[in-house]
Amino acid sequence: MRKRFAYGGWVVSSIFFIFMLLHYADRFIITPLVHVLMIEFGLSYTQMGLIGSATIVIAAALFPVWGFLFDKYSRAKLCALASAIWGATTWLSALARNFIELVFTRASTGVDNAATSGFYSLISDYYPPDKRGSAIGRVDAAIPLGTIIGTLIGALIGITFGWRTAFTLTAIPGFILAVVIWFFVKDVPRGRSEPEFASLETITPHTINRRLAMQLLKRKSLLLLYIQGFFGVFPWQVVSFWIFAYIVTVRGLPEDLATLAMVVWLLAMAFGYPAGGIFGDHLFRKTPRGRVLVSTIVVYLSALSIFIAFSRPFNDVTGFIVLTAVTAFIMPQAGANVIATTQDITEPEARSTALAVLGVFENSGSALSPLIAGYIADLYGLHVASISICVVTWIICGVFFTILSLSISKDVQRLRSLMDERAAMERKRAKAL
Repeated sequence: MRKRFAYGGWVVSSIFFIFMLLHYADRFIITPLVHVLMIEFGLSYTQMGLIGSATIVIAAALFPVWGFLFDKYSRAKLCALASAIWGATTWLSALARNFIELVFTRASTGVDNAATSGFYSLISDYYPPDKRGSAIGRVDAAIPLGTIIGTLIGALIGITFGWRTAFTLTAIPGFILAVVIWFFVKDVPRGRSEPEFASLETITPHTINRRLAMQLLKRKSLLLLYIQGFFGVFPWQVVSFWIFAYIVTVRGLPEDLATLAMVVWLLAMAFGYPAGGIFGDHLFRKTPRGRVLVSTIVVYLSALSIFIAFSRPFNDVTGFIVLTAVTAFIMPQAGANVIATTQDITEPEARSTALAVLGVFENSGSALSPLIAGYIADLYGLHVASISICVVTWIICGVFFTILSLSISKDVQRLRSLMDERAAMERKRAKAL
């Protein structure tokens, strides 16, 4: 039975890797086309910023909706629906004729951006607890790779053949993957991969209810994860939003070298995601605190490494690029462990909702951090803003992870005890039959 699910896990995680790869290509295709859209529609920076903010707001608002639906109904079918929505909303964006239509159609792309909790929840039911971090890390490696692909499509196809052609091109995979997911991704009973259920042929299905959903917000360990998630995205948003402007205008790198440096950093991140998952799984096998310990070390190291990198003299281009590449490898390693930790302490029937609430906190931080960085940059310069926000917020995350490490073992054990009780009840039912 275990081998059957392991094979299924590789199939599902591979499909979801492709989904994340092309979905993030779709999300970041707009990056090199911003100036093109501003010229065609006569937009100001404020109007262009409104498009990005509206997308984040829509996603943040719909995270809990998607999470509850994923915990209530077939996750595989809802994942297929999310993929179809991705294709439809991006295709509609290509048809926009004015600013209002562009705002609404691009904002609508935030609908499927909020559906990731179901993907991770389903992966967790294909892999046992001590292998989830690695599986999630492998899927998340598609994020920086997709960013590279989207940027290249936008720059090469969007500028050469028009942004509408580029949008249409990245919409097509959404429809194709919707069909692939519908037919080839099979939902499994929630909790199927829990070790307590390994010898059971059948599992009584459990689905979320409103009472359990509300309880999630009262759990100390989840709240600590949520709060650190709010602060944890600040460095990511500062880096993704301001880094190109920083290395060109502050550090004086030519645009072609700056672009090459960003590709190097994204490739380093692609290796960092699975590495973090592997490290987390390894330590989790030794102690329930394992994943949290990895996350704690990662955020403190990220703060230190980015401080050292950004403190390099402006004429030390090689040193700056190498040290920031090291930072790029380190900083994503907490990601898979945060997601897997959420699964380690949440009932199988509520995991999508738990991750969705995390998404709300992270999107709230994402919406706020570029504004704060811009404000500090106006006062003290972009160099000070970049260093201070990254270092301070990562240290804050480290503090919350440190506190979490003191209580996480109790919550992991609580879930294991609950799984033991459910497994015992299943055996009683089987004997009664």
